[in-house]
Amino acid sequence: MVTCAGRIPSVELAAIIPFTELQKRKQCIYEYRDESSLTFQDIMWCDILFVMRGVSNISLWAAIQAKKYGRLVMGYWDDDFLSIPSDNPNFGYYSSQEIKNNINKLFKLIDVFFSPNPLLASKLTSLNGRQAKILPGVCGTEFLQRPMQRNNNPLIIGFAGTSVNIGQMNTLLGPSLAKVAAENINFKVHIIGPKPNFIGDLPVETIHTDFMTNYYQYLNFAAKLSWDIGLAPQVDCEFTTHKYYNKLLEYTHIGCAGIYSKLEPYNSVIQDSITGLLVDNEIEAWKEAILRLLRDSELRSRIANNSFEYVQSHHSRDAVATGYYIALSPFLKYRAPSVSK
Repeated sequence: MVTCAGRIPSVELAAIIPFTELQKRKQCIYEYRDESSLTFQDIMWCDILFVMRGVSNISLWAAIQAKKYGRLVMGYWDDDFLSIPSDNPNFGYYSSQEIKNNINKLFKLIDVFFSPNPLLASKLTSLNGRQAKILPGVCGTEFLQRPMQRNNNPLIIGFAGTSVNIGQMNTLLGPSLAKVAAENINFKVHIIGPKPNFIGDLPVETIHTDFMTNYYQYLNFAAKLSWDIGLAPQVDCEFTTHKYYNKLLEYTHIGCAGIYSKLEPYNSVIQDSITGLLVDNEIEAWKEAILRLLRDSELRSRIANNSFEYVQSHHSRDAVATGYYIALSPFLKYRAPSVSK
């Protein structure tokens, strides 16, 4: 039984898609419930309770019931809820004493933690006292398309993100793009998500699309984009270095060449100038990286194709299902004791 506070993209990528693939292989049977609809009967139905991003009172209650009646309890974190930055919109919730107490209690109840980030897995191991295991991230689309030859004139530079990225957009991307535009190179910008303060100020066409709450709607929308370059700036802090490199998967799905902050988790996966460009968080460095890709169509194409090959071999549904089975196989034969009505 998989449960989370809501069926957010993390649930789709880390549970619904991989467990559906395992179910197709007849390696497990799973059900998903939002926390708000999770019942005692749901917990008794399962052998294993898979608690995603669990910090709430309901997560704690579910884990207590599962342990009491002999179910295994697994935890999954793709964010470090113990290092939420103070400027994050969710800081107040996760820094409350109630949530901190819930986390401490859950650490004592959870039999094994999983994470897509090795650094976060290491932290969870030290806090939980048991070896946390790494689960690979999946590319959301069922069939990843090889990048197509772009014929855009002007070239399109894109960014897709959420409100937590607004600071980097305003202080790093905006000034960098302004400097690129000053070089008299024709391009246009497409922003998906938060609306930065440089909209309307850049001397090039800038398009804005609101954030899409439906993940599959976003995937369908992204598949039709013809971006040449995708930008992925990242703040240098413990919280962001413990995140996952989703932007590599997103921009590979779009079929563009990506530029990424030279920080974890991108440092561990991106090969500079091969599957993306790694850049210091400095305006001049981002300006030069963007100019380099704008001027070099062969480099753009090579990066897009190399990232496709990497994602296809490491993050396709088939590859991820195999990775999940290897990580979960020590537990999948477990059978919980039956409970009378």
